[in-house]
Amino acid sequence: MNQSKVYTLVIEHIKMLVKKGEISFGGKLPSERQLMATLGLSRNSIREALRSLENMGIVESRHGQGNFLVNHLDQSLGSIFSLLLFMKECSVNEVHQLRRSIEISAYLLAVKQVQGEQIQELSDCFDALADSRADERAALDQQFHDTLIKFSENRMFILLNDTLSQLYACTIQEQQAHLSPDDWGQLLSCHARIVSCLAKREAAAGIHAITEHYELIEHAG
Repeated sequence: MNQSKVYTLVIEHIKMLVKKGEISFGGKLPSERQLMATLGLSRNSIREALRSLENMGIVESRHGQGNFLVNHLDQSLGSIFSLLLFMKECSVNEVHQLRRSIEISAYLLAVKQVQGEQIQELSDCFDALADSRADERAALDQQFHDTLIKFSENRMFILLNDTLSQLYACTIQEQQAHLSPDDWGQLLSCHARIVSCLAKREAAAGIHAITEHYELIEHAG
């Protein structure tokens, strides 16, 4: 049996266990011997399939304990995106464009359901950014946008954003270093308008502020 078929059988078996409530994230998978008996596969085939799942960030092998179902997809996706950048199969600007699209979609969800304490949390992020030193700005800017995307409560947006943030962190500091004082003032204005628009539940104006923010960053790069 080819390895892709083995991989599919193991995945489907794990999905069945999850559906039946027999396992969840953090839970221990059946032993290799049990998987062999249930699926009628060889030990080598089972091990290869589990290794593939571990590389994907779905399974974690713990020495002396067994294999566990985990959610490390952001790490595995981060590695894939990093490799794509290294191989020049995508550009930094394309990463920014994808993150901007996610943030706009997240904002549209957040604006419908945001609570007062969340608006205050984002406002606190803005205040920290406005009072920051130059060497702190990249991390605080990222924190601001990560917080906004979190308010969408969409787990796929959050997962993809966490993945892209790993790449974003590697480039944003260099790009912000090229911002003039006037550009930095405009960037802060974008953040202030995002907070204000979210508080007023204004969708179109908030999207415009997010778009302007990314255009400033991309232009600086």
